[in-house]
Amino acid sequence: MSIIRFEIKKFLRQKKLFALFVITLLMTAGLYIQNVNEPSKFQERALEKIEPYIEEADNLYQILNNINRTVGFDEKQEKQFEHVNLMATALFHWESAIYNEKWEAIPSIEQDFLMHMHLFESYENSFVSLRDTEREITMQRNEWMLTRNLAYEDEDFPVTPALFLKESATVLFGVVGIGLVILLFGNIVVTEKEHQTWLTVRTQPIAKFRLIAGKYISVCLMTILFIVIGISASLIISIIHSGLPVLFEYPTVVTLDNTVSILSTGQYITRTILLFVLASIFALSLTFFMGVFVRNSFTLYMLTGFVLLIGSFATFNYNILNGAWNPLRLLLFSQFLEKIPEPSDWWTLLFVVGWSLLLLVGAIFMPERVFTLLQTSENKSPFAYGNIKMRLPSVLRVSLFEWRKMRRNPLFTSVATVLVLLLTVDYIFITHQTGLKEKEYLQDKQEVIDDLELFTGSYLQYQVESFEDDKKKAEEKGDETLIGYYNDPKSLEFLEGRLEDIRNEVATHVEAMADYQQKEWVPFYKYQLALNEKWRDRGIVSDYFSPFTYAVSIAEKKWLLERNLRPVLSAEFTPTIFDNYGDKEFEKYIHDKHKKVENSGLFSLYLNFTDKFYIIPGIVLLFLVGMGFASERGKRPTLQLLLTQPVRKRDLFLGKVFTNSIIGIVGCVALFGLLALIGTLVNRFGDWAYPVLHYDRKWRDDSLSIFKEDSSVIDGFHFIPLGNYLLETMGLLLLVLWFSIVLSIFLSQFIRSKAGVIGAVVVIGVVGYVGSHKLLGNLLHLSPFTYFDVARITNGEIAVLAENYQITGMTGSLVLLVSIAFLIGIGWLIASRRDRTTMGW
Repeated sequence: MSIIRFEIKKFLRQKKLFALFVITLLMTAGLYIQNVNEPSKFQERALEKIEPYIEEADNLYQILNNINRTVGFDEKQEKQFEHVNLMATALFHWESAIYNEKWEAIPSIEQDFLMHMHLFESYENSFVSLRDTEREITMQRNEWMLTRNLAYEDEDFPVTPALFLKESATVLFGVVGIGLVILLFGNIVVTEKEHQTWLTVRTQPIAKFRLIAGKYISVCLMTILFIVIGISASLIISIIHSGLPVLFEYPTVVTLDNTVSILSTGQYITRTILLFVLASIFALSLTFFMGVFVRNSFTLYMLTGFVLLIGSFATFNYNILNGAWNPLRLLLFSQFLEKIPEPSDWWTLLFVVGWSLLLLVGAIFMPERVFTLLQTSENKSPFAYGNIKMRLPSVLRVSLFEWRKMRRNPLFTSVATVLVLLLTVDYIFITHQTGLKEKEYLQDKQEVIDDLELFTGSYLQYQVESFEDDKKKAEEKGDETLIGYYNDPKSLEFLEGRLEDIRNEVATHVEAMADYQQKEWVPFYKYQLALNEKWRDRGIVSDYFSPFTYAVSIAEKKWLLERNLRPVLSAEFTPTIFDNYGDKEFEKYIHDKHKKVENSGLFSLYLNFTDKFYIIPGIVLLFLVGMGFASERGKRPTLQLLLTQPVRKRDLFLGKVFTNSIIGIVGCVALFGLLALIGTLVNRFGDWAYPVLHYDRKWRDDSLSIFKEDSSVIDGFHFIPLGNYLLETMGLLLLVLWFSIVLSIFLSQFIRSKAGVIGAVVVIGVVGYVGSHKLLGNLLHLSPFTYFDVARITNGEIAVLAENYQITGMTGSLVLLVSIAFLIGIGWLIASRRDRTTMGW
């Protein structure tokens, strides 16, 4: 207990508990503010849910009404018509309840609709808008809500206490939470080695297992404290704002294959917390085990993160690793939370505890060894072999001094190695996805061919071949309607024509696959263009693709066809921001299906920008170049020694900004240049002229716009060459990185710890980005944080969504440059003021 109390006191003195509290509170408050700003769209989302039901009910009514007017109803059709009317009535009341915000009335109305839908189908008809698993989910949810007298609530952007706690628990008690706990407390042993106090501690009459166990338990207690803070903040904020009671009975759907089950919100939250605790136990045990071999926090973070990242990736992609024995499968949180609890989950718990104990035993009993990435010698030669350049201005001397320190910093080679490893893993993932995309596309085409041949084609072939026999049977029965049909020469002509169309369509698909495999791009693009135009010309726009998407997809194929560029495989369409999916999971599925992936040099860079992978190496670079004065403090403060020299504090500030900015920018350019080089050597350089969609202005819905060549659709976008897009995006990214480096060095004048500096930069970046979008309105283009999402700035997406067309790459460059100059100026003034006073750092 004494060791645990001692460690907790250290956490307090290091202000890590304060940092944990502030970060958790900011994340929770930010999430709630986002939800509060979305209530006006709750009605819209609720209406979108029932829109397909209303449309199908209207169509069924029209069909049955036409039958009644022409030939009259039989007994079954009369019942069908009756229940269609009752379904339409229930849907009308449902729609009215949404408009009037009578959410408590919706479950009973939904029950009426489901009952009449079931009765409608009992008379040999079907309602296709609600089928299979979706129907089972809807029925079980409705029964659960009626039994417990629950009102309909917004689950996408919840503000009620229980549902908001569920959402915040999903965010906090997942990968984000594990990363935060490891970042703040995972280096508890390695920090002792960094400060050279570990050997002193070991001289005390304390067994090593008690020492490690005490530190491990103290970190586990911090994890529990994090859970308590997260739960308390979520409930308190939502209760104070909404004034609603905490009801943990709202239904949450979990599935397993085709089986559906319902859990209460309380049960779901409990599972989330339990899963997080288990994953944290294993991740912390792994961190302690890694601490045996390293002696600095950065190497520990990078090695632990690398092992967890690679393990999770392999577990996700290879089913053989997705067994109960593999504790890394716990990091795939959504797979556990969205499936029905199984007996095998208890085996997972036992294996996690077993692996964690094994790693802790290893950390206790394995001999301690020193390992750092590309460890350099401890014996360093003097700077410039003792030559001193006193004639240089003070700022340049400090900059040169900072560069020489950077070269001798062990983190320099460690960061470089980690970045190369991250780059390698990233490229392996892109290559893996490229192969899967090509295989998936060709398989989908083969399935279309098989369906046409085996079902539609075979059925029509049978109808043509049996036409005469069926005609004789109709004559024998004396069915005048069928006799008239078979005696009409157009009937057989129609069947033969339809069969010929199917055969031509099959031949078109087969020929397109052959063209792709033979690298005949022109006929392949003509095939894709014909498919796009076919769907457009039918006038039957899908429930989710907008006319804008059809226009973009067609224009893209024409661009590729004119330039005869090599295709980057995905499905035929290019989803846009104006599509309406109605469901986040379905939206993700469609975007993944139509996402273009290729491991060429240029396209690998493009994917790194669009997938926001650049954030990870950017944060890693900040560990090297963003510590500023925080790296000069600690238990071995070198800053005090520097201040005894004839150098001004403002020169120290400018020297760090100048040197670290150059190193960070050059490192970023080298990193992405290496990625492009690897892609070029492994596959190819890529097509500079490959089209990238650029949004010009917001599209206004027009049902006829897909047919108008001069419509708002055509004026609402254009394409830019991939190479030009990458240059502009890279330029903006370098400015964002420069801004982040200057901001971190500026903050290091006030924040003493390295983790505190990086944490503050991350929190300021996230809060600044979200706050700018939520609060600035027409002034959004003036915030430097707006431009952190560089890929969506360059393609015009953020400008169109915000309807602020001053948000461009050029404006972003100017805003970031002004912000950088402002931070440097304020930092210089603060340092100058300290030069004129006796105030210590």
